[in-house]
Amino acid sequence: MNLWLRALGAHVGRGTWCETYWLPEADLVTLGDGCTVNRGCVVQTHLFHDRIMRMDTVVLEPGATLGPHCVALPAARLGSGATVGPASLVVRGDQVPGSTRWQGNPIRPWNTKHVGRKKGRGKNPPDRGVQDTAA
Repeated sequence: MNLWLRALGAHVGRGTWCETYWLPEADLVTLGDGCTVNRGCVVQTHLFHDRIMRMDTVVLEPGATLGPHCVALPAARLGSGATVGPASLVVRGDQVPGSTRWQGNPIRPWNTKHVGRKKGRGKNPPDRGVQDTAA
């Protein structure tokens, strides 16, 4: 895949894993060394707005990752080591900082902490686990 993309004009770095063919204007795409573009991703370099076609580059710096089924729109840039989670949308002009994780539609910082309801609030009593009543 990488050789084919290079033949179409894409800048593809060494060790890049590209598992998609959805790069409509390959000559406007830059995939740095060690990037990952997973299955089903669309690296979109053009948009139609008010009957005008606008084109811009999409850049993934070294080590950046687009998760499965992501869409990156024109003028998007992922910094070195940045990760975008599955089925996420990187909107036009987004600049994703290096070594960060993002997800969503549109993307937001990927929060790894559980954001659930606090125990003890509401009608349900807190879960105390198994209690030994034999004494």
